[in-house]
Amino acid sequence: MFSNKFHEDGNDYNDCVARGNCSTAPNIKALQEVVFSFLSLLAYYEIKQTELNISYYDNMEVIMETVPVFINAEKYSNIQLLEVVSKVYSKLLYARKEYLNFCNENNIECKDIKPEFKLTPKMTLSEIIKLGDKSFLANYRKVTAFRKNLSEILVIVIKSAVLNLSKLKSFDKSDDDVYFTILECLCALNNRKYSNDELIKYINKLTKANCGLLELISNAQYDKFGKISELMVSKSTEPGKALLVSGSNLNVLYDILDKTSDADFSVYTHSDLIIAHAYEKFKQFKHLKGDYGSCRVNCILDFATFPGPIVLTESNYPNIDYLYRGKVFSTENITPKGVIKVDSSDYSEIFDSIEISKGFSKGRQMPSVEAGYNEETLKSKIADLSQKIKNNEIKHVVVIGMADYSSIQESYYKKLFTLLPQDTFIVTFSYHSDNTNQLYINLGGNIEAVYRVMKLFFDKLSIVSDILTFFFTKCDINSLSTIINLSNSGAKNIFLSQCPPFIINPDILSALKNVYQIQPVTTPENDIQKFIK
Repeated sequence: MFSNKFHEDGNDYNDCVARGNCSTAPNIKALQEVVFSFLSLLAYYEIKQTELNISYYDNMEVIMETVPVFINAEKYSNIQLLEVVSKVYSKLLYARKEYLNFCNENNIECKDIKPEFKLTPKMTLSEIIKLGDKSFLANYRKVTAFRKNLSEILVIVIKSAVLNLSKLKSFDKSDDDVYFTILECLCALNNRKYSNDELIKYINKLTKANCGLLELISNAQYDKFGKISELMVSKSTEPGKALLVSGSNLNVLYDILDKTSDADFSVYTHSDLIIAHAYEKFKQFKHLKGDYGSCRVNCILDFATFPGPIVLTESNYPNIDYLYRGKVFSTENITPKGVIKVDSSDYSEIFDSIEISKGFSKGRQMPSVEAGYNEETLKSKIADLSQKIKNNEIKHVVVIGMADYSSIQESYYKKLFTLLPQDTFIVTFSYHSDNTNQLYINLGGNIEAVYRVMKLFFDKLSIVSDILTFFFTKCDINSLSTIINLSNSGAKNIFLSQCPPFIINPDILSALKNVYQIQPVTTPENDIQKFIK
């Protein structure tokens, strides 16, 4: 619909960086301003059509495709971003037209909202970015910093809920109530009539719904892939051709393994997919050999050293095309730049790439790592912990997760573990030590599996208990949504590890602290004093 001509002038849009208003690239921030304005109106018209019982084509697909793009938009090409804008704008124009036509034909007084941005077929992405930048600055001057931060938090929660709803749909399941809540929250984004308190109510409503999605996904994983067990996962490699599957989509990994059950090559998981080895149904695949690399340290290095093709599932790795062009594949609807899109019905291009790859010449022996858990053993340990709490043997319980943590965080938690009093019990999904009062469960970054584990704990230990303290090591959108829901559920002590400013704006963290009593970590000594009196 629009011209794909683009001038590399993103550096002109640096106001939000100078003012500290955004954690993403300024040109992407401006583009998000335009796209979410369209999505907000698209949601408005869908809600209105639903209220009038109008037969229409719902917009779930375009929303499910568009929102994730702006979680890490830098990984997409300018042409891809232009296509995203075009599709959303076209959907908006169609939905508005259908709504107004119905009102006119039925003599109904309907409220029309004209789009803030009017695009033309010949507009370049650069011109659209300028529109968004201008609007962003104008809106910045009209609203308070607190209001702006609340809107940003709502955007984060919307992104998280859309991702989780998409993941649920990958199991052929859905939740219409959650989708409608997402529509309501998109509408609220551009409605200045809502008070700050009303905006907070929408944030809280969606985080609660999002938590419900985690339970549905957890159950879906359990139903499809079987029970989780505790085991040692090989980090070694074997001689021969190999395929690496990275990311978090268990369905894609299972599909690839199922269609290659007689393959003469090895398959290795990477990143969050380490959890697959713990599920019962994955153990039938003899060519699933182990987990490769150490994404916590350097994902790009892992990709560079792997001697075969790589399949990305729900990728968060930007700018990989410069090093790995022709080696990386994805089944995503919109693939990152430099990544080859394949259809889940035909993996032949991936298999051809395996054949021409060099593979591992000798293989390498590495120490195995533990993953998963035994549910019956876990229940027994939780019951034992509950009894020790009743006997006053354990006076503090510290929960640490998710899996990712930096070297700085490792240093922090190493010292924290040494300073915690002996009557403290540690449940950790992340950094761990040889502390005797400790339960370590490696679930990778599978937050749904973590949710299932924590639900077992909350059956015995109230979430509002004063003895509970939570430390979050990961600064992604799912973690922030979970943190908000924990706070709303009554959790007293919640700490968030230091997040780089390019990932989460410090002003947003300040708003989280003020509204939800989230505490940024400082030093182990100071933080311990805050929850151990």
